[in-house]
Amino acid sequence: MGLTLDPITFTTTAAAVAAADKSINVDSQGSASAIMYTVPAGRTFIGYIWCNTNTYIGRVNDVSFRNPSSGVGRLEVRLTAGDVFKASPTASDYTFIQGLESNA
Repeated sequence: MGLTLDPITFTTTAAAVAAADKSINVDSQGSASAIMYTVPAGRTFIGYIWCNTNTYIGRVNDVSFRNPSSGVGRLEVRLTAGDVFKASPTASDYTFIQGLESNA
């Protein structure tokens, strides 16, 4: 009586490697409502947005944010995948976004 071996097929899949955290620091002047930053798929952003004037700070997903005080202030934001940050609609403003992009 002979023995027969059935072949076994092994498959492996590559484990998902988490991307490293990434610092984001973008400024823009003279480009009213230009897209400055979009959160990539699978990532989140925690940081600040601000502007050099006491009018508009910028736009997140086409919602305008205005400076709540008469001085220059910054606004903490938490953005998720697909969220878009745009510069102030006033071309003469300097608009800033600074923070940390990480895995969702």
